[in-house]
Order: sequence, then C-alpha cells, then structure tokens
Amino acid sequence: MLNLEEWCEIDETLYSAETNEQYLQFAGYDYDRKNIEYLAKMKLLISEIFVRTFSQPKTLLLSSIENISESKTKPLELKLHELRGTRVKSKDFKFNGKQVNWNNWRQFNSYEKDHKKRKIVFDEFVKKTKYISPLINLRFRKIREIYSNFSDKVNETSKKPINPLDGYLLSEKIGLSDLKKLVTDLGQRAETPFRNELRYASELIGKDAEYYDDFYFFRNRIFVGIEKYFSRTNPVRTVRKTLESIGFDFSKIKFDISDRPNKYPSPICFFVKIPDDIRVLYKSESPYFNLQSCYHETGHAIHAASIDRKLSYWEKYKFPMGVAEIFSILIERLTRNPLYLKDIGITNDKVLTEIVLRNKFMELFFIVFYAANSLMKMEFWSKNLTIYETSRLYEKLIKRYMGLEVPGEYWMLHHILPESIMYVPSYMIAAIRAAELERHLINRFGEKWWIEPAAGEKIKQIMSKGDDINLNEFSKLDQNIFMKEIISR
Repeated sequence: MLNLEEWCEIDETLYSAETNEQYLQFAGYDYDRKNIEYLAKMKLLISEIFVRTFSQPKTLLLSSIENISESKTKPLELKLHELRGTRVKSKDFKFNGKQVNWNNWRQFNSYEKDHKKRKIVFDEFVKKTKYISPLINLRFRKIREIYSNFSDKVNETSKKPINPLDGYLLSEKIGLSDLKKLVTDLGQRAETPFRNELRYASELIGKDAEYYDDFYFFRNRIFVGIEKYFSRTNPVRTVRKTLESIGFDFSKIKFDISDRPNKYPSPICFFVKIPDDIRVLYKSESPYFNLQSCYHETGHAIHAASIDRKLSYWEKYKFPMGVAEIFSILIERLTRNPLYLKDIGITNDKVLTEIVLRNKFMELFFIVFYAANSLMKMEFWSKNLTIYETSRLYEKLIKRYMGLEVPGEYWMLHHILPESIMYVPSYMIAAIRAAELERHLINRFGEKWWIEPAAGEKIKQIMSKGDDINLNEFSKLDQNIFMKEIISR
C-alpha cells in the first residue's frame, strides 16, 4: 500500500505530464490526444486510491475528487475544445485569411471596424451554441454525479449530498451565503456607476453599446486612440526588467507570444512543475491589452516560480483560486498605475489621465460582468438547473447588473464558464485581496514599491508559502478599498 509521500510523488509526475500535454494543445501545437486520455485515466486511478486510503489532508481529498470528475469527463472536455473550433465558426467572415472561429473571435472583434459584421458573427455564434450545449450539459451532469458519490468522505458527520459548488466553497474557505453577499454587494455597488460610465465608453467606440459589445470587445477597443503610445513597448521585456530589478527569478519561466491558428484565445499560464517549469501563453490582440495580459500571466508565473520547493506537494500545488489570482492581478495593476507607466516611458499626462478613466470603466465592467457570471454558476450547481434554465437566468442577471439584453446562451461561448466547475468568483475575491496587498506594500515601501528590492522580497515571502499563505497579513477581504478607487472619479 502506498504511503502519502509515495502517493504525492506519483500524482505530481502525472500532473506535470498532463499539464505539458495541455500546454501543447492550448499553444496550438501538435499534441497527443490519446496521451491526454491515458494520463487522465492514470490520474483517475491514483485519485481513487487516495479517497479509498486517506481522508487527510482535506486539500488533497477535495483535489482528488475534482481530479476524478475531470478524468472521467476528459473525453467530453476534449470534444468540447474540438467542437468550439470546428462548429462555432463564421460562414462568411475571415480573420488573417482564416474563417473566424471561437479561437480567433476576440482578435476579429478587436480589429474589425464594421460593427454590423461583428453583430452578424456574434448572432451566428450564439445560434451555434446548439452544437456544444449538449456536451456541456452531459459533462456537468457527470461531474455532479461524481461529487455526490463522495458525500460521505467530505461530510463525515452528515449525510448531506455534496455538489461541485460545495467543494469549491471548502477550498476557498468561504460559506455560500457569505460568497453570495460579497458578489451581490459588489455588483449592486457597481451597477449604477457602470451604466453612467457606459455613456462615456460608448463615445470612445463611436456607437451606443449593444448586446454584442461584450467585456472582451471593450477591453480591446476602448483603448484605441491611445494605443500608439504602447505600440513600441515590449510587454515581456518590460515586465521582466521591472520584476528582475526587485529580485524575481525568470530562469524557470518561458513565454510564447506567437500566433497559431489553434492557439487558445485567452492568455493563460501553465504550472508544469512548481517551481521549475512555468509557461506563459498569449497572442496579440491590441498593444495595451497585450501589456495587461502579459503582466497578469507573469504575476501567475512569478508566484509559481517563488513557491518554496521544500513545501509539501499539496502546499505547492493545491492553493485555492482566490489565492492564485491575487498576484496576477497585483502585477496587472501596474499597467494602470500612472506612476509606473511614467517609469516605463509613457509620459504624456493626457494619456495617463485617460488610462486611469478607461480602466475605471473596465473595472466596473469587470464587476458587473463577473457578478452575473458568478451568481449564475452558483445557482446552476445549487439548484441543479438545466442548460436552458441557466441561459434564461444568465439573461436576467446580465440585464440586472449591466442593463443590456444579452442572449443567455452567450455564457457557453465564454472561455471559463462552460469548462470550469466554478472559478469566476475567485477573480472577484482576488481583486479585493490584490488591492489590499498593494495598499500593504505602499504603506511599507512607498508609492513606487516596484523599485524597492525589499518589496520584492516581501512579495516573494508571501508567495513562497503556497497553500499556507497568511492572508491575514494583508487582507480582511475589505471590498471598500477596491471599490473606492474605482467609483471615485
């Protein structure tokens, strides 16, 4: 029988092999689908061994249940990736000589000047969710069944069935009512300022905002007119110079910024082996967004590369998503800080003022959009909704917080909602914590903390703890710190 240390060694080996294969898939390289499926079966076996043999640590128990659900539904996940690229595509429009499909849709929206064409593609893609909705439904139904099979392992003193939402809440160490309140409060505080600022943002894109002008379209297009000031900025070189100057080691981090036909549309970071093999993927959408996305994923990368290799396996790899996103958002925040932007050569005061204003709008958009996304996913799991019911709920939530009549099926075109169990509330949790962490750094090291090696050491010390991070050192999950900087103008 395996002891815990032996089990961890095997699981880490399988994790690294699978993550490497996923990296190849998401990067748009040739990958071995059979190998992914084989590794999923191996992870299934090792995870089943854990739940039969051990009950502690709880972090690994929850992780093993999640691995079992992912492994048993891996063929469905792979099929979803395939169908999004082959069935969710435009009949009439191309981008860079290739049909617009789910993989290059955001790039098309960023560069296409004709709004009518974007609307046609959006409507077409919404209709084509019919090709992927049965797969999403089947996969999530199977995941729900798998979680319910392990209720007795998780709820040792209760017979209450668990669902995937329960596992997420245990991992994040937050109750459902507290999470709902946090998300709802943020959404309610942002909805009126967002609608007011939407008029300002509509002027920037040259038209009234409509349902097909989504968060990702605005994130790129709203900065048109000031993008020329960032066109010569090399994001990788710039962020690396900044962070190396305060002590971060980039020797274990690789960046891939090339554009390939099947490359994943959203920036992403892979922890192939913590802390020794970290890989960042993104592809160009627009100069300022490239800077933001590169800094965000670099935040993930330096976090993973700074984790103490002497920690236990679960402390190195199994930290919650509300922790994983703190450092990515912290580093991304530099890209909207006028003091920092001056340091990297953006010195036009009018441009810096506009950067602040436009980012405040995008932060409001982030809150209302992710409030709807988060509440929808919580209701999906807690009330066992059908895909149709989920889409109708999503319409209502988007209307409530954003004020726009967006077709409910849009959620199936998102890059996270139809794949992950939860995840999206973690962005909101982490955004608050990142604002608190930056305040902590400013109080200790000054407004320009990014030039202070002592600040770098402090951040690395916080990062190094992995799952054992001391959040109380800098965070009370105080949404006021985050909201005041966005709502004030």
